[in-house]
Amino acid sequence: MKTALLAGHTPARSQSWREELLATGEWDVLGPVQSFASARVLMHRHDPHLLISDLRLIDGTVLDMIRVLRVGVSPLRAQVLVVAHGEDRLLLDALQEGADSFYDAQDLRSEPLHSHARDTLDGGADITPWIASRLLDHFEADRRSVAVSPLDEMISPLALGHEDLLLLRRLAIGRRVADIARYESVSPRAISARVRAIYRKMQWDLRAGSLSLQAA
Repeated sequence: MKTALLAGHTPARSQSWREELLATGEWDVLGPVQSFASARVLMHRHDPHLLISDLRLIDGTVLDMIRVLRVGVSPLRAQVLVVAHGEDRLLLDALQEGADSFYDAQDLRSEPLHSHARDTLDGGADITPWIASRLLDHFEADRRSVAVSPLDEMISPLALGHEDLLLLRRLAIGRRVADIARYESVSPRAISARVRAIYRKMQWDLRAGSLSLQAA
């Protein structure tokens, strides 16, 4: 059984997450807690598989917790699913920092939270048109600034290939993951895994860029 740590700004809302996950019979649940300090204690004590967190807690943001998980001599194993409410710049910051996926609680067409939790642990990730547009701007700017050959796309861990750029363009105009999966005759999980890989390339690309700036 997998373990999830819940960190929510609003006790009633995060308690509803707990009840939803427990009802599936698939999860051990820690929390909910309302502060970064409490979440950090539980993370180090239990090292859960998944952290489900609001973007903002009473003493900080999810960015603080992502940094705790991703850096250090012995980083913890937890994957990070952030809960957003519509278009929020902090969500993009969280994905850039290293969040694995997100759940938009305002998207009435979205799968329930427990489905997002399972998909995150299975290597998938969600995406919205506005995030796809931002990613498209980022990677297309990279291609304009540096000549990228087909061979570069194949061997570089940072370059985004033609097929993934096409995927972002479709998502940016509002196509849903399930619709694209049907069109390409693949499973929705295959598309969400490609989205997760795109997030990873964005994270690596931004870190490589920051390192080169520091070196200069």
